[in-house]
Amino acid sequence: MTDFKDIILAVLAILIPAIVAILGYVIHRKTECIKIMESQLSDKKYHEYAGLVDMFFKILKDTKRNNVPNDNLAEQMVDLKKDILLYGSDKVFFAYNNFFDISTNYPGSLKLLMDAWLNLMLEIRQDMCGHSSKITKDDILFNLMQSRDEMNKYYASL
Repeated sequence: MTDFKDIILAVLAILIPAIVAILGYVIHRKTECIKIMESQLSDKKYHEYAGLVDMFFKILKDTKRNNVPNDNLAEQMVDLKKDILLYGSDKVFFAYNNFFDISTNYPGSLKLLMDAWLNLMLEIRQDMCGHSSKITKDDILFNLMQSRDEMNKYYASL
């Protein structure tokens, strides 16, 4: 009987570490795959967010130069809707939809439009910085206008 116990203990002493090693390897591989997918998603998300911000700044440049906005702007916005749906965070998705809704249904309301745009930019910034960004809507507006006087005039006009 003692020999049988010794054999079982010897087999278990070999099997248990082998099973633990195999499980450790499987978990490590799964973790690596998840990290790779997260990295790819982050890269894609960055690319889409950069495209969205680029489009808005192009519109701003065109407006300051009194150029007519590009005809394919609506097409670009729809393409961005698809990309934001696929890759954007929930908050960015909702902020973009809100901006798109306001720009379509309330085009004359500068206050609503600007607030929706600032909120969208803030959500993008928060998503890209892991929600640790301390930037506010006023900081974004100041960056856009580059003058506190201009910013104060904007707020006074509302």
